[in-house]
Amino acid sequence: MDIDAMDPADRMKLIQMACVAAWSDMDIAPEERDVVLELATRLALSDDEIKTVESWLKTPPPEFDPYTIPRAYREAFLAAMIKVAKADGRIDPEETETFRLIRELVS
Repeated sequence: MDIDAMDPADRMKLIQMACVAAWSDMDIAPEERDVVLELATRLALSDDEIKTVESWLKTPPPEFDPYTIPRAYREAFLAAMIKVAKADGRIDPEETETFRLIRELVS
């Protein structure tokens, strides 16, 4: 499913999940930040939504239930999370655990 077809609430869930991936090792690398902001731009988020994303890059976003991700978008969410986590050139054990949980969700 194309992420461009998502409604605004699902777009924010996707970017929130990307921020969760960036924070999963408790350290946001500049490359991870860049990938999240590029994704936010691609999703055509509003200025207020971009401000929310920027705040999530300074402090972790609120948790949400990944089971609320629409089934049609679960692969896209996983792909976005992996892209963010790999942006700094390393995958930490905490990130691996996050991916394992999300993979269970999409299977």
